[in-house]
Amino acid sequence: MFEEILEIYKTKSEEIEKERKEAQGMVTLVTALEKIFNDISLKQRDVELLGRLVEQVDRLSKDVADLKSQFRARQIRAVVVPEQTVPGEGKALDKHARALIDLMAERPNRYTTNELVDMLGLNKTTVISVMKRALDLDPRHVKMSQGKRRKLFLTYIPDEESQIVQSDASSSETDRMKLELMAMT
Repeated sequence: MFEEILEIYKTKSEEIEKERKEAQGMVTLVTALEKIFNDISLKQRDVELLGRLVEQVDRLSKDVADLKSQFRARQIRAVVVPEQTVPGEGKALDKHARALIDLMAERPNRYTTNELVDMLGLNKTTVISVMKRALDLDPRHVKMSQGKRRKLFLTYIPDEESQIVQSDASSSETDRMKLELMAMT
C-alpha cells in the first residue's frame, strides 16, 4: 500500500510539476508579448518623431532656398547698382527701377512680376511700383503688357528693336496700362 501511495504521489507530483512548467511557460510568453508590444510602441513613437523631423528639415530647406535666392538677388543688385548716385536720385524706388532697367538690359527678356520679385528680393506690391517707375524712367526700352488674370509682364527692348515697336505702340494702350497698374497698387 505504501508503494501505491508513493506511486500516486509521484504521478501527482509529476502532474503538478508539468502544470507548474506550463504556467511558467505561459508567464514567460505573456512577458515576451508585453516586451514586444512595448518595443513596437517605442518604435512607433520613434517613427512619429522621425516624421516630424523630416517635416522640419523640409521647411528649413525651403527657407534656405528662399534665403539663397534673396542673397543672389542682393548680389546682383550690388553689382548692377552703381555706387555713385545721380544728384536728385535719392528715392529708393528710383534706385530699384534703375537697377531693374540695368538688369533687364544685361538680359533682355520678358519677365513676370513673380520673376522680378525673386530677382529684386522685394515684395510684390513694391515690385509693381518699381515696374511702373522703370516704365516712366525708360519708356523707350521698357514695355509693360498684361496677360491672363491680370498677370503683368515687363519686357526690355534693345535700341534696334525699340524703334520698330515704338511706331506700333499707341499712347492710349500705355495710358490704360498705367490706370490698371494704379488700380492694382
